[in-house]
Amino acid sequence: MKRFLPDKQLLIDLKYGRPEAVQAWYQEYAAPLRTYIQRKVQSDHDADEIVQDTFMECMKHLPLFRGESNIWTWMLNVARHEVADYYRRLYAKKVIQTLPVSENQELPELENSYEISQKVKSVLRKMSATSRELLQRKYIDKQKIKFISQELGKSDKSIESLLFRARLEFRELYALEGE
Repeated sequence: MKRFLPDKQLLIDLKYGRPEAVQAWYQEYAAPLRTYIQRKVQSDHDADEIVQDTFMECMKHLPLFRGESNIWTWMLNVARHEVADYYRRLYAKKVIQTLPVSENQELPELENSYEISQKVKSVLRKMSATSRELLQRKYIDKQKIKFISQELGKSDKSIESLLFRARLEFRELYALEGE
């Protein structure tokens, strides 16, 4: 990967809202960020949208960024969450479209994919960190069990078991969310 601008000075300039810093930041990180996101989604248009959403989220949370990691690492984390949101919305839209019309009318609290996406986010926040991470790695990041097990230093069977429990936890919390 290419060398990025010095983080400390860029971070200071960004926090002061200097337009030239924002422009330099975008020019420096937009292309590699798009490459990363493009590997996660199929559509060029969606990748561009997620890049923009990532920069907007980063700008919004810039005052909270303490610089404990480098800017690129932080941005990748934000991008990963944006990609996860993208797939949640996409999945929610597919679920709603497959419901029979009569069932759609009986579920006014789940009128649109945004509401389902918010419900899924809420459930994920309530889950244990391990379960949440495993579900994101498997279903959002599309990582193979073998890869996850190597990354976490556990056996494949252990990861499968943890994923099974994570799915159960998600189902239970999702059912409680509507009550």
